[in-house]
Amino acid sequence: MASSEGKTRGLLIGYDTIAAPGQRVTLVAELLEDGLLTHPLLGGEVLLFKEGSQLLGRAMTGGAGRALLSVVPRHVGAGTVVVGLAASRRVTASDAPAGLLVGHRRRAIVLVWLNAVVARSRSPGLEIPLPRSSAQRPAPEAAAVQALKELDRRAHLIYLTGSGRLELPELHAWTEKHRLPRGPIILLRPGPMSLARELERWQREGWTNIRGGIVETAEEAKALTDTKRKAVAAPTVAAQEKWPENTVRPKDWLEAARQFR
Repeated sequence: MASSEGKTRGLLIGYDTIAAPGQRVTLVAELLEDGLLTHPLLGGEVLLFKEGSQLLGRAMTGGAGRALLSVVPRHVGAGTVVVGLAASRRVTASDAPAGLLVGHRRRAIVLVWLNAVVARSRSPGLEIPLPRSSAQRPAPEAAAVQALKELDRRAHLIYLTGSGRLELPELHAWTEKHRLPRGPIILLRPGPMSLARELERWQREGWTNIRGGIVETAEEAKALTDTKRKAVAAPTVAAQEKWPENTVRPKDWLEAARQFR
């Protein structure tokens, strides 16, 4: 899709990641054409990675539209790297955030499914983002946001979603709008083994401090309990599933957050 200036309108996607302080990590971003039905990859463009006013570096998108930048983070905590397009003769694109959690391995990590915090009755197969839709996303429960803020004081939060990559910029805006505590948003691939594979990858990378998570479905709970981690059913859906043994079913959000003391 071309802009009024004759340039192709691009869509920048910054992927969230986690890292330990002082250890090298790779930041990843993609540049796609922002079409109505198709999204061709845009290679040969330079992307800038910034944290606040500091330029972390620049990298060129390859044939797959992906740019990689290796950095060594120093500051502990959940922050944001802003990915922007350098001056280009053929493409224009808005900046995109990429969450970066730099966490000590001794502090607990709690996984939170974004769909689990939404104030609605769960319908099978319904995911928060309706693909590239202008429809307003459901708001999170106020009690869930408050409980996550309490939990954020003693644990790192990682948000999980089954949404596609095109929805990631909108999910970043959604969490910011509703003042959820900062934390990276990790996209899970479709399929029942997706979370299990992600847990195995984190384990190999040395993240042995993942205590468990606040889940929406029995399948998610099973992936946690099978690996001896705590699964806490979101109060919004606690009565709607046949939960695996040992799943915690709290009566409210405050109790859910306190499971990870």
